[in-house]
Parts: sequence; C-alpha cells; structure tokens
Amino acid sequence: MSPLCRRKLRLPIARLRPLDFIFKADRDDSDGGISLAPAGARTHMGHAHHHHHKGAAVGDARSKAGEHIARIGLLADSSLAVLKGSAGYLSGSTALVADAAHSFSDIVLSAVALLSIKAGRIPRDKEHPYGHGKFETLGALGISGMLLLTGCGIAWHAVEVIQSVLSTADMTTGLDFLSKNSSDHHEDDHGSSGHHHHGLDSEHLQLALSAAVTSIGVKEGLYWATKRVGETQGSQLLKANAWHHRSDAISSIVALIGVGGTMIGVPWLDPAAGIVVSGMIVKAGIGTGYHSLQELVDKGVSESVLAPIRESVLQVEGVQNCHDLRGRRAGSYVYIDAHIEVDPWLSVSAAHNIGEAVRRRIHEYHPEVAESYVHIDPAKDWKVDEAEDEEAASAQETSTVAESDANDKCSRLQPSVEKDIRNVLSSKFQDVTLKHVTCHFLKGRVVAQVEVSMTPDMLIRQRAKDIEHEIVSQVPDVSTVKMQLTLKD
Repeated sequence: MSPLCRRKLRLPIARLRPLDFIFKADRDDSDGGISLAPAGARTHMGHAHHHHHKGAAVGDARSKAGEHIARIGLLADSSLAVLKGSAGYLSGSTALVADAAHSFSDIVLSAVALLSIKAGRIPRDKEHPYGHGKFETLGALGISGMLLLTGCGIAWHAVEVIQSVLSTADMTTGLDFLSKNSSDHHEDDHGSSGHHHHGLDSEHLQLALSAAVTSIGVKEGLYWATKRVGETQGSQLLKANAWHHRSDAISSIVALIGVGGTMIGVPWLDPAAGIVVSGMIVKAGIGTGYHSLQELVDKGVSESVLAPIRESVLQVEGVQNCHDLRGRRAGSYVYIDAHIEVDPWLSVSAAHNIGEAVRRRIHEYHPEVAESYVHIDPAKDWKVDEAEDEEAASAQETSTVAESDANDKCSRLQPSVEKDIRNVLSSKFQDVTLKHVTCHFLKGRVVAQVEVSMTPDMLIRQRAKDIEHEIVSQVPDVSTVKMQLTLKD
C-alpha cells in the first residue's frame, strides 16, 4: 500500500472567457461599414472600441472550447472516482481507496471550473465595464495555490515515510515482520471481527492495477488536451488545470509504485517517487501563480504577442506608422492600445475611418484581442506642400522628438486660434468674408487653413499674401497660413 497517497490535495478550475461582449460600435452600421459625417460635421476621433461580429463569433467558439474540456474533465473525475473506489474496496488497496477519495474531491473542483467558465461568459455590465475576464486569472491563482499545497503535502509526507523506513534497524526483518503482521491482521479481521480486510487481495490485484493504469491514461490524456486548449487561448487557468490533471496522473503512478514497492520488498520507492513528483508540482504551481499575479497587476504582454498585431495594423491602407502599441491580459484575452499615424491633412472623418479599419483588421486576424483602443496621431514626417514655404518644411524635417511632443502639450485649442483669426480679419480686412478655419496642430506648430471669399475686382494674390502675413504676425502659435479663396457673385 502507499501511505503517501493518503494526503494528497486536489486542484482544478478551468475557465475561459468569451468575446461576444467586448466590442461596442460608435454608430450602428448594419453593413459593417463606416458612414462619413456630412460636410461641416465633427466626428469622433482617437480612442474608441469597436464591435466586430466575426470576432465575437470566434470568441464564443473559444469559450465553448474551454467549457467543453471542463465538462470532459468533470465526467472523467466522476467516472474515475467510482472505478477506483470500487476497485480499491474489492482489492483491499488502501492507496487506491485514497486515490478514489481524491477523485471525489476533484469532482467538486471540476464543477467549480465549469461554473467559472460560465461566469466568464457573462457580458460586461455597469459594474464591470471591461468584462469578467479577471475571474479567470483569479481562478488560475487559486489553482496555483492548490498545486503548491499538493506538492508540499506530498513532499512532507514522503519525508516522514523515508524517516520511518530509515529508523528501522533491520529493513529486511522489518519488512518480513510487517508482511507477517499484515497476514495475521488479515486473518483476525475476518476470523474475529468480521470487518473488511485492509491488505492486498491477490484475487482482485489485477482489478486494482487495471484501475490505476486506466486512471493514469485518462488523466494524462486530459493533461495534453487541456494544455493544448490553454496554450491556444493563452489561458493561465487552463494551463494550471492541465497540471492539475497531470498531478492526478502522477499521483496514481506514485500509488502504483507504492503498491509494487511493497510487493517486492522495497518500501522506499513510494516516498522517493513522491519527492520527485512534489518538485514538479510545486514548480508548476509557482510558475502559474507568478503569471497570474503579473496579469492581475496589468503587466504588459510580450513583444511576441504585439509583433503580429503591429504587422496587421501597418497593412491597413492610410496608416503610415504605429507606435506606443501595448497590451494587457485578462484571462485568455488581450486588451490593446495603439497609436497610429496618418496624413495630417486628412479630414477628421477620413482619419476616423482609417482607425475603424485598423480595429476591424485587429479583431479579424487576432481573435484573442477582446478590445482595442486606437489613438490617431498626425504623421511626424509631414511637410508643407507650398513652394514658398520650403524653409518651414525643412525645419519640420529636422525637428526633434521633443519638439514633436510639444504638440501634445499645446495649450491652445481650435476655438481660441479661430477667434484670433476672425478678429484680425474683422479689424483689418472688412472687405473679406471669413468662411471657415481649419487648424492643424503639427509638432507644436499651428497650420491654419483659412477659407475666405472676396469680390472679383480685388487683387486676389496680393490680398491673400497680406492676410497670411497679418495672421502669422498677429496670432500666437500660427506659423503657416494656407489660403482658400472663393469669389463673391
């Protein structure tokens, strides 16, 4: 028998998260396209999250895969508990009976795993606007704790057994005595008290061995199946649950070794194998716990995860560069923040349209991404396209990163600049009508596109130059003015 198997802890939980609740569109687009705003209207630009029906379908399939493997684990634990319990009772194998009790505890933990998966599929709500993915991470952390307790418990008891074996002065005599005592005890149990025996029944030995081997095969198979799903989805919880299955298989191997060692007169095989097994389980528990804690504190995902996403972003037409790409995990899924650079002369709606295309591509090609936030920046290599402003263009090409960052810290906004331009025109150019002002904030400089109307009899070219000069000299921060003229009837 294997005394080592009397004190084994069990662990499980396998949880996956869904994807069908994670994106939300800024507008309802029945055809999946992006409708442009009417002329003069301002549209959303910068951060937003995007609902992608194909990505949601893929996410639902991913969640079902995790739920399916958890159901299989629950069914396997239930079947093995009955099988090992019956075989242990008939054969008189205490180790197998202990392993059966272990499997009954696994049933509870597998049920918790299944419920965790279902909880992870609950759509986000007001209290959980980012969904419930962290429950999976907490589940993985719980499994890691159970792995550590299991490993330490096996190691502790193995040391106790080894100390007991080493304290025997004559191991051979001790084994003979134990064997004889076990035989006498067997006879006493049936002859005097009528209780069921606790020694190995040779008539049912094959049944006990078959049950142990079946348990090992089933649990090892579950390990590989769960591990494959966990690695595919990047789920620490499923990976931990896979190790839970493997620890079951290894524990059954230890029980088998204990029975065999006792039969051949080598009782120390059981605790020696237990120490090796405990080390493997503790290592898995520490690794899983570490990664789970990193997820809980929002550690960024590795470059191996970001690189394919960056490549997909750069393939979208209109994206000139992608920087400050970062991500964090919540269970099996990744939340992405990305900054893209587009032509600074694009309209707000056109830039927004590119941002939506980026989000659609991310969710189409990377189903592990639950939600993406895309911030739109003007491209840093912009140039003034007017020949007379070659000096300004050269200055832009040689500007430093620090100068470009000044754009983000610019205190002036479009309404303030536009107000100053209107004041200049109303005070010095009463014969000119201001139609529209568009400001581009580029590398700490303001490029103003001014649309005005004039009477046909005016000297248009000279008048335009006068307006440009006056605005640049009178309005702070404005470095360049691009005139657009319309003639009055």
